[in-house]
Amino acid sequence: LQQELFKISQYVDLVLHYLRMDTFHQDLQIESVKIQDLVNQVVKKYASFFIHKPLTLELEGLDYVYVTDRKWLELILEQLLSNAIKYTPQGTIKISIQEGILTIADTGIGIQAQDIPRVFERGFTGFNGRVSQQSSGLGLYLCKAIAANLGIGLSLESQVGQGTQVQLDLNQAQLAQD
Repeated sequence: LQQELFKISQYVDLVLHYLRMDTFHQDLQIESVKIQDLVNQVVKKYASFFIHKPLTLELEGLDYVYVTDRKWLELILEQLLSNAIKYTPQGTIKISIQEGILTIADTGIGIQAQDIPRVFERGFTGFNGRVSQQSSGLGLYLCKAIAANLGIGLSLESQVGQGTQVQLDLNQAQLAQD
């Protein structure tokens, strides 16, 4: 019950962020963000999911500082971790940074090849979303839009039965601190 309430709360939060996209740049608070601290904070929110599912979490090379809006980057990480948990019945989720590329990789069910080009479209749920009935079609769309506004590249690779890797390219232009 607690996990279901958490999911509902996260969904409402997602919708509220979606509604605020029109005023995105008026809401920015640019600061130096320690990625390790931010990832730890996000993982802590989802700790119960790691306890109730046979999932292993690996964190690697996260000692990295990035100048951005913490709240919006946190929303991206929450959504990507939520998807990794949702579509990984068992196995491993790894969050790492290498050469400025933050990767969230899972050993989950993967995404069908024909769905990959459309996963960032608003309202697109794909085969997995239709089968699980747990997809709003907003999460990855919002992640892509936020990432673009923050100057972060966002890409995704996946193979059915092997898992998904989502990459955030933090090497692109960082936002200036005021």
